[in-house]
Amino acid sequence: MTIKQIVGTFIATTAVAAFVSTSAMANVAGKYKRPNGKMATVSKCAGGLRAVAANGTVMFRCAKKSGSAWKSKTMKHPEFPGTFNGTIRRTKKGLNVEGCFGFICPAENWTKQ
Repeated sequence: MTIKQIVGTFIATTAVAAFVSTSAMANVAGKYKRPNGKMATVSKCAGGLRAVAANGTVMFRCAKKSGSAWKSKTMKHPEFPGTFNGTIRRTKKGLNVEGCFGFICPAENWTKQ
C-alpha cells in the first residue's frame, strides 16, 4: 500500500467516524421521561450532550463522548446540592444517567419520548 492509499484510507475512515458520531448524537437528542415522571430535554453542545430538567436545572453541560458513553465532571441533580461526576449511556429505550458522589453511584433510566 502506498502512502497516498494510506492517507486516502485514513481520511475516508475519519470522515465516516465523524458522520457516525454526529448521527448518533442527533439521535440521542430529544425529550426524555425520568423515573419520577418529570421531563428532561437532551441536546447537542460543542461536541457533547446537554440535559435540562423541566424546572430549568442544567443536569449535565456538554458531557463529552468517551467510548460508548458520555462523561461529565459537573453533573447536577435538580433535588440535590452540588455537582458530581457522571456517565450517560444509551439504552434500548433511552438513556442511563449515573452520577457518583464518593463511592455512591445512583442511576436513573430515562425513556425517550
